[in-house]
Amino acid sequence: MDLFAAGRGANVSYTDEDIPTLSYNNSDSLEHNIVISTTAKYYENNTYIDWSRESLIVPSTSSFTSRKWFTLIVSSIIVGYTAAFIDLSSVWLNDLRKGVCFSKVDTWSLLNPYSTCPAGKWHDWSVILFNAKGSVSNWLVNFPIYTLFAFCWITLAAYITIHKDPLIKQSGIPEIKLIISGFNYRINYYLGLQTLFYKTVGLILVVSSGLWLGKEGPLVHVSCCILNILYGLLVNTSFENEAVRRELLSAATATGIAVAFSSPIGGVLFVLESMATFFTPTKIMWNSFITASVAVIFLTGFRVFTDGSNFQEKDLFSVEFGNFSWLFLEIIPFITLGALGGIYGYLFITVNSYFDKSGVRHVIQNRLLSLVGASGVKAGQYLEVFAVLLVTSILTFPIDETKLQLNTFLTNLFTACPTDTDTSEAITFICSSSNGITILKLSYILIQGFILSTYSFGVNLPGGILMPSLVLGATSGRLLGLITQAIQTKFLSSEFLATCTESSCIVSPASYAVIGAAAFMTGVTKLTMCVVVIMFELTGAVSYVLPIMLAVMISKFVNDVLCTSNIYDTFLKNNFNQSEQNTYGYPNEGKGAGLVNFTSLTSTVKDKLPDITVKSIMVPLNRTKCLCLVPETHYTVNSLIEFTNGDTHEGYPLILKYGNPLYLGYVNKHELFSKISNIDDRNAVISFQVDGLSRVAISQQLHYERSIGSVLQQIDIPVERSMIIFNELTSAVLVLETFEKMHVNYFVILDSNNRNGQTMAGFVDRFVIAHLIDSQFKDLEDELVGVEAASEFDIENNLEDETLLDARRKRLSIELIT
Repeated sequence: MDLFAAGRGANVSYTDEDIPTLSYNNSDSLEHNIVISTTAKYYENNTYIDWSRESLIVPSTSSFTSRKWFTLIVSSIIVGYTAAFIDLSSVWLNDLRKGVCFSKVDTWSLLNPYSTCPAGKWHDWSVILFNAKGSVSNWLVNFPIYTLFAFCWITLAAYITIHKDPLIKQSGIPEIKLIISGFNYRINYYLGLQTLFYKTVGLILVVSSGLWLGKEGPLVHVSCCILNILYGLLVNTSFENEAVRRELLSAATATGIAVAFSSPIGGVLFVLESMATFFTPTKIMWNSFITASVAVIFLTGFRVFTDGSNFQEKDLFSVEFGNFSWLFLEIIPFITLGALGGIYGYLFITVNSYFDKSGVRHVIQNRLLSLVGASGVKAGQYLEVFAVLLVTSILTFPIDETKLQLNTFLTNLFTACPTDTDTSEAITFICSSSNGITILKLSYILIQGFILSTYSFGVNLPGGILMPSLVLGATSGRLLGLITQAIQTKFLSSEFLATCTESSCIVSPASYAVIGAAAFMTGVTKLTMCVVVIMFELTGAVSYVLPIMLAVMISKFVNDVLCTSNIYDTFLKNNFNQSEQNTYGYPNEGKGAGLVNFTSLTSTVKDKLPDITVKSIMVPLNRTKCLCLVPETHYTVNSLIEFTNGDTHEGYPLILKYGNPLYLGYVNKHELFSKISNIDDRNAVISFQVDGLSRVAISQQLHYERSIGSVLQQIDIPVERSMIIFNELTSAVLVLETFEKMHVNYFVILDSNNRNGQTMAGFVDRFVIAHLIDSQFKDLEDELVGVEAASEFDIENNLEDETLLDARRKRLSIELIT
């Protein structure tokens, strides 16, 4: 046989029949015998899991499958009853601030005493205590009691949050989003039993106090806590796997949204739209559908037993308006509501971020401290909460509608004014006066609700923004509906201009409330499909699905033009893991969330990324902290501890040496610590022993070890080797999309000019990429300045240009090693 060289590391041999046989023997490069370990890996806080590793060790036994489904079903049942308990407790504590219903129990609903109490049977505290009515007794007796109860509830909620468990503040959806994407955020504590208890109690107290905060978003956190506790008891004892945990947490997220809005399909779509996950959509959909359906069934069953025998309460948010269809001319106000929803989302996110980023909250706390002569950070947080509650109580007490719980007020906004005003007390609030007075009241509610909700969402209390956004949207919709109805009555009364449906010619303000609520929810969350389905399941407004879709679409378009992130991503970008101080000693502290969401960005932001290579965004080798197999200065236990303590990195690339940066793998800091901690001699010279080294690396390491005159301590160190390799000529867009779609945590960038193809040129991890996306690529410059756009070339006529062909060959830079 004749043997001919066929390029670097490849030989071609010919048999007697002239059949070519290609063989590889590259002795100068790293042998990529990549075998991913199938043992469980320990993950530190503030790090991302290794999805490729975890997905390979997912158990497939029948015992594991039965445990998994048993966990899902039991957790969904518990979530349903927990949501019902939160509803019942918060309503009773909230209504206790206003008075007591003295009617027979079977004539009103336990879930809505104040709203369903028969007219004339509800007694305020002034009547109960002094048998007095009127505005004077209302302000002198009812208001102090109304505020005193609120202060009692909020004081306990603030104590729980500030002193016992600060992690229960706000909704928890941003943190759950990070956890599902693979982030380790103190899971056993953040999703533990103590957090579940404090979050549940805190939610009840906050909602009962009347603040403009909702319980719907935080129910996601509650649901995930319940599932994680059961997962630790039933599944994790025998089959420890972080990928499975996040698969189940995705279903728990859907369950939380489902019980919040009685919308199982909406909960499933919420997970698919808002949560970045490694798993296929079909897998997530099936788990989520089962758990959401079971939870809503048990929640509905519980609500049946809260109704009196003579009281039949309808759906939680049933829409009862006279017009069962919509008029074609109403498209104009529907579009207007969509635009208002997009603008609302932008204003809410901007104002709320301003309160957090500009130090306004800190300034207010300091002024309150100086006002009362107190000191201390926690004292300032208490005073801030008390000030918000006092302002909220003063602004909400004068109008009956604003004294209602938010979900009850939303129900009234979704309901048309009845012809019989003697059925209950609450339903007549919004319909008891002329349209002019109602418009003024709704305008007042809209303004004060926006101000209170933007500031309240950020104080040290548990609470979400979904329900306040729905209420503000429904208020805007009802307001616009009344205006449209007045215009129709005055100007479109002739047969030529009137457009009638089968049922009615009259515009329905209640239907506008539904559409406005959907538009405002989309504006603040940037969600679309799940919002439409939630509103449909929430209200049963089948004929209004198309107007809802139109308003949601317009809201999304307008909001995308005005801002790039929703309220949850904005919180992660501004507040999550931003402290430069290494407070807890965790890896990656101060580096942000590390969430790569390039594909979900708006086109205006994507267009800001210039056509550059990864060389422009990577950390170059001379600025990368690496471990060396042949170091210039000998490694000892003390020097390695000093080396690792000077940063918050998760690990380090391992190279041969800086003079010859042959890439050998990636070393996890925690595993490095565990290896050197067993060495007694702190000053012994350490030499790393790594499997699968090339001949060049082995030769230089042996020469280095022979040159050491002192005591040598050899330690076996495990290294990770990437299955995907990039060089510095790779397009930056390709790297960004690979980070997001392949769920990798880092890339070591290799030098394309080196013959062996394994020389390190730089390093980039998901935190670098996330910071780049958050800054909207402001610091990047186009590498191709002076090069005309590709559309200006006749590609076919230039294919023979050797320079162009050579340039394109250089950009082939992704290698899959199998």
